[in-house]
Amino acid sequence: MKILVNSWEMKQCDRNTICHFKVPSFVLMERAALGVVEAIETFKIDCSKTLIVCGMGNNGGDGVALARLIRQKGWEAVILLAGREEDASQEMKQQLAIARQYQIPILTEMPKETYTLVVDALFGIGLSREVTGEFRTLIEEMNQMEGEKLAIDIPSGISADNGQVLGCGFWADLTVTFAYLKIGLVLYPGCTYAGHVEVKDIGIDKDSWMQQQPSLYAFEPKDLSLLPKRRPRTNKGSYGHVLVIAGQPGMSGAAFFSGKAAAVTGCGLVKIMTAEENRSILQQQLPEAVLDTWEKEASKNHILAKLERNLRWADAVVIGPGLGTGEMAAMLLRAVLHMAVSPLVIDADALNILSGNLELLSSFSGTAIVTPHLGEMARLTGQPVEELQKDLLGNGIMFAREYDVICILKDAKTVTALPDGASYINTSGNNGMATAGSGDVLTGVLAGLLAQGLEGDLAAPLGVYLHGLAGDDARKKTGCYGMLATDIIEGIRSVTKDA
Repeated sequence: MKILVNSWEMKQCDRNTICHFKVPSFVLMERAALGVVEAIETFKIDCSKTLIVCGMGNNGGDGVALARLIRQKGWEAVILLAGREEDASQEMKQQLAIARQYQIPILTEMPKETYTLVVDALFGIGLSREVTGEFRTLIEEMNQMEGEKLAIDIPSGISADNGQVLGCGFWADLTVTFAYLKIGLVLYPGCTYAGHVEVKDIGIDKDSWMQQQPSLYAFEPKDLSLLPKRRPRTNKGSYGHVLVIAGQPGMSGAAFFSGKAAAVTGCGLVKIMTAEENRSILQQQLPEAVLDTWEKEASKNHILAKLERNLRWADAVVIGPGLGTGEMAAMLLRAVLHMAVSPLVIDADALNILSGNLELLSSFSGTAIVTPHLGEMARLTGQPVEELQKDLLGNGIMFAREYDVICILKDAKTVTALPDGASYINTSGNNGMATAGSGDVLTGVLAGLLAQGLEGDLAAPLGVYLHGLAGDDARKKTGCYGMLATDIIEGIRSVTKDA
C-alpha cells in the first residue's frame, strides 16, 4: 500500500526529520533537486533551455538548486524570481547565493524567449488561499508558454489537501513530488493539473512519522496478494454464501450483475432473492445462482419468514440493486437491518430509502458497507453534489464516523472511509466504467470478498481497487466507449487468474 498525505502531515514528517533526526533542511533540498533531475532524465525531457520560476519559500529553493544541477550537466537554465527576495527563507537565500557564484542568470521579469522546459517552483504544498494578482498572472503566463511543463512537489495553485484549484493552477505534464503522494495529486481536479506524477525519496521515511500514524492509503498491484487464498482441500461451502436481495419486477439486470460478480470474485454459492417476475430470465442468465422469489400476492409474514431463513444461511448480504423504493423494498430493508447478523453491503435503491430514514442504520450493529455515488450521497446528506466534490475525502470520513459504517463514496476517484478515521483513495479504474451496471458489479465484488472471510475494513477498499483493475483490463479489450458491465466482470476473472 502507498501512503498518501495532506500538507500538515508532510510538513510534520519534514520537521521531524530535520529537528529530531538532525538531517539538515538543505540536504533534503539538494536531494529533492537531484530527484527532479532523475525524473527529467528518465522521461527524456528536453531541458536544453530551461526556465525555472521560483517563489521565496523552500519550494523555490528546490527550483534554484535544480537550476544549478541542470547547468552542471551542460544545459541552459534561467531562474525567474517571483516575490521579494528579502522575504525568502534562509535555505532559499543560501541557494540564491550559490547560484550567483555559479553565474546562473536570475531574472525578476518574465523573459520573452522560448524555452524547452518550464518549471514551476512557486508555492509547493503550503498554499491554502486563493492565488490572485501578480502571482495569478504569472501562472497564467507560464501556462501559455511553449515547451514541456514540470511542477516541483505540486502544481502551484492546487490544494495539497483536497485537489481543489485555488483561483488558478499550473498545468504540468510531469509533477515530481517527494517522500509521499499528496492527496491533491490524486483527487480531481488536482490530478488533471499534475499530469504524470513521480514520487522521489529524499530521506523522509516511516521513522519520520514518529508517534503519529498515517491515516490515508492507496492500494497498488502487489496488494492483490491480500485476496482470500484458495486452499487445496475445499468445497463450495468453504468460500462462503452471498445473498443478493435485488430486483423489483423488470429489474433483473441489477440482480444478475451483483450475483455474477460475487461468484466470479470467488464466493462458493450465490442466492438471489428477487421478484417472481425475474425468475425465468435469471435462471437463464445465471444458472449457477440459487433463486428464491417473492410474489406480489404473498403475505408480509410469508416473505419475512423466507427472508429470515435466507439471512441465517448467508455469510454476506447485498441489498438494494434494482430493488425500487416502494413498500416492498422498504419492508425488506427494515427487516434486513433488524435481523441480519452477517456483513451487509447497502447499495442503490436501499440508499435512496435510507435517505429519508437514516436512523434505520443505527438499528444494525454489525459491519455495514454503504456505496453511494455522489447523487445518492447528496440525498443522504442534503448537500449539493458540487459541495460534496469539493471535499470528497472529508465528506466520506464524516459520514462513516457519524453512522458507524464503512462508506464507499463513488466518484472518478472513489474514497473508502472507515469509522475509525482511516481511509483510502482508489487509483485504479477509468472513465469507460461510467456505464449502467458498473456499481452493481462493485457491490457483488464486495459481498464476494466478505463471504470469503475478509473483514470489512479490508474487503471494502480492496474490492474497490479490484473493481477498478477489472475495468482497466476491460479497457484494453473494449476501449472506453464500448465497455459494458459484463466486460468488467470478465475483467475480474482476468485480473485474479494469477492471484
